[in-house]
Amino acid sequence: MRTPTEIEKSLLQAQQEILDCSEIAVERSVTGDLGETFTEAPALFSYLPDWQGVQLGNRLCAGSPRISELANFWHYGQASDATKISGEFRVTDLFTALLKNPPDLAWSGSTDEERDFFTQWRVIDDTPLSAMGQLAAIRIQPEVDPLEIWYYDMELTSTETRARQYVPLDLTYIEYLEQLAITKGTLGWQYLFTDEVMLGHPDFEDVRNQLTSMLELFPRLFPAWDYTELTRRLEARL
Repeated sequence: MRTPTEIEKSLLQAQQEILDCSEIAVERSVTGDLGETFTEAPALFSYLPDWQGVQLGNRLCAGSPRISELANFWHYGQASDATKISGEFRVTDLFTALLKNPPDLAWSGSTDEERDFFTQWRVIDDTPLSAMGQLAAIRIQPEVDPLEIWYYDMELTSTETRARQYVPLDLTYIEYLEQLAITKGTLGWQYLFTDEVMLGHPDFEDVRNQLTSMLELFPRLFPAWDYTELTRRLEARL
């Protein structure tokens, strides 16, 4: 077995910390195998018409984790607790994710532009067990580097302030995974990396409470990580 890369070490460390924490209840945990590392995109992509011009650069390829699957669904606290929080993530090898079909997110009210937009998405993280309708995707566009990361939340249009269910994230793919390791997939952590949602609005009370509890608890539960920047980001969005 080869030595994990830096991002793989971070993700595997986060996974193990969740499993080792006696205060966290884990409903499902999967740690897959490490695959062969790449410094450039597999040759297959050069033969696929839809991928012509798409920038899968050396930095993205070399920095991407090659884990077949890493997943966890966990809870902290009881339903009646003010500090109850939950988290879920499921990530796979990037190249496997890129070759899958786009998520089926269009509906009868979607415009043609929006339907085309969704065909450019490939899921890099989702929440199948909590069934919260949340996922993160990388957007496949020619001549764009770095590739955009978007977050989808089916509950967004139930708020007064939102007309669509997705927001762009101020993160690259590698940065997304780095923050996933820090937050352990706490539901809604992605809102700390978009300026399109103000978490101080009453519609986002549940998300705000989750993130506030996370930032109060995690420095004690996981002292190896620095939560200073995430705390600053939450305060800036209240």
